[in-house]
Amino acid sequence: MHLLAKNSRTLFAIALLAHLFFIYQELPDGRFATKLLLLPLLIIYLLATAKLSAKKASPIIIAGLILSFIGDMVLTQTGTTMFLLGMVAFIGTHICNGIFFIRLQKGIMGRMGVMIVTAIAMLVLSLCVFAYLRDQLGDFQLPIIAYMCIISTMAVLAAGTARNALLQKTAWQCLIPGAVLFVVSDALLALNKFAWHLPLVDIPVMLTYGLAQYFLVRGFVRITVQQPI
Repeated sequence: MHLLAKNSRTLFAIALLAHLFFIYQELPDGRFATKLLLLPLLIIYLLATAKLSAKKASPIIIAGLILSFIGDMVLTQTGTTMFLLGMVAFIGTHICNGIFFIRLQKGIMGRMGVMIVTAIAMLVLSLCVFAYLRDQLGDFQLPIIAYMCIISTMAVLAAGTARNALLQKTAWQCLIPGAVLFVVSDALLALNKFAWHLPLVDIPVMLTYGLAQYFLVRGFVRITVQQPI
């Protein structure tokens, strides 16, 4: 089981690097295959590590990861409907993660500074991206606004986990970087889809996305081992 947990992380790194290589080389079959390996490998890592420590991973975390995998699957297809379905799947992921982050702050009062700063940063970023894209969004304006609100809320809630004294190290090393990278990835994705249309921008999009998912799962693993929720 230890080897499974360790090897799944190594395989994830290999799959992510291979995926970036296939993007650069414009090899769609390789991109498709490697993209669909990323989330299963992280789920295996989470479940194997939890089992190794005789703990159980939170069902809501697993649900969020499965929704991400569904989103990845859907977004390998083209078309407006597929893009909207992918957004819905990732909205589900952000809601699951947000609920988990709220649970980590249960009973904690005060010390809202980090959440306020994050909320301001998310508001400024969202307004800038929306202002830049507004004329290109067309019928996507409302879905994009809704998505921005939900992912921004998730990021604020992730920042709030640093208020838990027992989880500060995990929050700053894993959860907050993961949430921030998720926001950056989705911002780049939106900018490229609606404005830039540059194929190679998919490389930083997927790099930040892969790292975001890894950092979040790494944080979930630490929390599962330390104090299952």
